[in-house]
Amino acid sequence: MEQLLRKTKRDKRWYVLSANYKKEITVRDELVALGYQAYVPMKYELIKVKGQRQRLLRPAIHELVFVRASQEELLEYKHSSRNNPYIFFRSTRLDHGWSPIVVRDVDMENFIKLTAMSEIGLTYFKPEELRLAKGQQVRIMDGIFKDIVGTVQKLPHKQGDYLVVEIPGVSVVAARIKPDFVQPIDRQVARSTNVDADVKRLSEIACQLLYDLPDTTANESARCVLIGELQTIRQALDGCKTFMPIDKVGCALAHFLAAKALGEDEESMVPYTHLLQTITPKLRSVSLLRLRASIYLALCLHDEEAARFVDATLSHWSVDTCSDRQKHILTEKRLAEKRFLADKQPEN
Repeated sequence: MEQLLRKTKRDKRWYVLSANYKKEITVRDELVALGYQAYVPMKYELIKVKGQRQRLLRPAIHELVFVRASQEELLEYKHSSRNNPYIFFRSTRLDHGWSPIVVRDVDMENFIKLTAMSEIGLTYFKPEELRLAKGQQVRIMDGIFKDIVGTVQKLPHKQGDYLVVEIPGVSVVAARIKPDFVQPIDRQVARSTNVDADVKRLSEIACQLLYDLPDTTANESARCVLIGELQTIRQALDGCKTFMPIDKVGCALAHFLAAKALGEDEESMVPYTHLLQTITPKLRSVSLLRLRASIYLALCLHDEEAARFVDATLSHWSVDTCSDRQKHILTEKRLAEKRFLADKQPEN
């Protein structure tokens, strides 16, 4: 037991130090100069200096310094430092007495990722200030908080959803987020039992997001609901196989439009664009799905063969005799041209 205790004290882990009397930066810089990882979360504050308000970067949590070292190394540092009287281990009470607080590497990594963004409006709390309900962990999938893990909570006296990252017993930090950036961790979505219906719904939602609900503050709530449904359907369709060419094209087009609606990069769309380019031309020339897929191949991928097919097909259509389905495709084509051709316009 004594050997295990001695080994634990020699292990490098994240400890929490108190640096009193505004010594946080001094202590951090001393530790860094000695070769240790040391971190103090910072934030901008408006401070009056000689009668004028200035924007200064200040420690976000008073007196706290996080450092990765062994307990023995920190004790040696404390005794040799000229700031010794101001440095203390943050401790927690255990059955056998008091023990220094140790932060797990994964918790510290998330905390640093979030709090290192000093330009972002973060809100800091003491653990006892928030009675956080146990929530499912989530991972942020996009934006400036990408890959940070935490929980999404409604905070007292705050509007909107906040990503909450906690270091147990030390600090809680919250940042307002867009809920559509969140993916639940370990959440199981049942595989689709009606692929045709889910593919149709996925395509409908993608078109709503692309054409009916621009990404603006006014549409944020409606978009968040649709994006949540879209992501769930995509997960449900993951691994589902289609066999007929027309089903393969329909599924690939729905996924392609969903990726466009979420603003995913071109590389992530390669599996869908490859299917569309190889299988769409095999569909019958009278297939409206072939026409619809060809419109997007022409607009988004500059596929010349698809563009010729679209022009040749539409040259035989008369607005007066078009069916409702044909009119719907013409409307979608105009909206797609407005959306995707505008995206290609060079900036002045």
